[in-house]
Amino acid sequence: MPAPANSQPPRKRAPNGVLSRTPVALRLLEEEKAELEALAAREARSTAALARLLFLRGLQAYRADQKVLPE
Repeated sequence: MPAPANSQPPRKRAPNGVLSRTPVALRLLEEEKAELEALAAREARSTAALARLLFLRGLQAYRADQKVLPE
């Protein structure tokens, strides 16, 4: 069955070199998981890909707040 005309093509799941064999568990409240799933679907990403993107953005903000230098 062909994809609907208004759907976006799937995005690449992770950049080359990402350690996909060593996942990190993330525990979320039901509401948080539902929001993650809705955002991922809207952006044509997997929930793991979106969680990684949000982590990277959050890490950048955390470092700025803590004045932690990137390694």
